[in-house]
Amino acid sequence: MVNTYIVTGSSSGLGSSVVKSLTENGSDVIGVDWKGQPDIRADLSDKNEVLRAMDIALSMCPNPAGVVSNAGLSPIHDDLREIIEVNWFAAKEVFELSLEGLSLHKNSAAVAVCSIGSALGGDSTLESYLHEEDREAAFEYLDSIHRNDPDSAGIVAYSSCKAALARFVRRNAQRWGAKGVRLNAVAPGKMNTSMLDGLLNDPVLSPGITNLPFGVTETGQPEQVADVVEYLLSPKSSFVHGQVIYVDGGSEAIMRPDLV
Repeated sequence: MVNTYIVTGSSSGLGSSVVKSLTENGSDVIGVDWKGQPDIRADLSDKNEVLRAMDIALSMCPNPAGVVSNAGLSPIHDDLREIIEVNWFAAKEVFELSLEGLSLHKNSAAVAVCSIGSALGGDSTLESYLHEEDREAAFEYLDSIHRNDPDSAGIVAYSSCKAALARFVRRNAQRWGAKGVRLNAVAPGKMNTSMLDGLLNDPVLSPGITNLPFGVTETGQPEQVADVVEYLLSPKSSFVHGQVIYVDGGSEAIMRPDLV
């Protein structure tokens, strides 16, 4: 039987590498994106579009072998609220809507795509609002950050969402495990994608990106991260659950050497 996977943000960057890796190994993939030629075109900044896309995906395959919540907007995206909608609310909703279907498959797994921003952290108050599902409080708080420091608001929004998503994985290990579904996250570091190009061209954020320490190579390739995603989806990782795995050439370990 051919396994089917649902991948959001499937048309470019890491998402397209994950799709390529899975399909080359004989799996089917249902791609969701707002651009390119996905199986399901949807704007995940709109909650109704998230619900519609997942309804279609799960009607196409009611018992997927895995789900990869990869869609995300860059810290330099113009609309700060859309960063929160896509990088947190949509990402979380994709998992919640998938859980029952995943539980129907014997060896199912889900992977959240976070970021080394999960290690650097965002704003704890903003992250609390995200976990509380309080959109308005989150938006108002982010607006206040933007008024006080417009240059940092995007990276605060991005990092807070990624930290919240990583914590979601940790906090839901027991609930998901009880359903027989593994849930893990990858946290890429500097990865050769168009998002990185945009960050390096930003005069405010570029120095922080450029100066990230590294232990192996300074910049990774999407295929290297996709290999880890594929591993986490496969039976080879059958005893790996509730983990956030940094795929960053050693950056996180260098910055936090005593954290175990």
